Amino acid sequence: MNHRSSALISTLVMAAATLATPGCASAPRGRPIPTGGIETGSGSLNETRKAMEGTWKLASLEVVDTKGGHRPVKAGGSLTYDGFGNMTVRGVIEDPALRDTLVIDYTGRITIDPAKHEFYPADLASERPLEQGQAAAISPDKVRRYELSGNQFVVTYLDASSKPTAVIKWQR
Repeated sequence: MNHRSSALISTLVMAAATLATPGCASAPRGRPIPTGGIETGSGSLNETRKAMEGTWKLASLEVVDTKGGHRPVKAGGSLTYDGFGNMTVRGVIEDPALRDTLVIDYTGRITIDPAKHEFYPADLASERPLEQGQAAAISPDKVRRYELSGNQFVVTYLDASSKPTAVIKWQR
């Protein structure tokens, strides 16, 4: 028997052994994997993202004092939301009394809770250096409660005790 013959016989024996060996039969999974459709109806996360998507112009800004009084602040700016959770806010405080104490300039991702009408900053950052207290009324630790209606987007900033610290109204 030459080398070719023994190689051919070895190959045939291995092929026969492979075919003769029983394989594992497929079986249905014991438990189905729970999945659900993407909610798209009224009040869903998908609907909220679509409603927020785009560019908004700052219509008004009010800071709220500890007694609940609202003080209008002269400011201008824009908010852009891209539907993937990325938000960019570029604003300028024009009020001389608050120009150096309030910053509305940041970018980053947000997490939306459509059931509570709130969103939370995930990693907001500002290109502008912030001094301690400069963003106090609208700082990243604040919960943001929102109202969306047509071309108006109202954001109320809440402190740890759920009291408002600022209200910003945006319009398309």
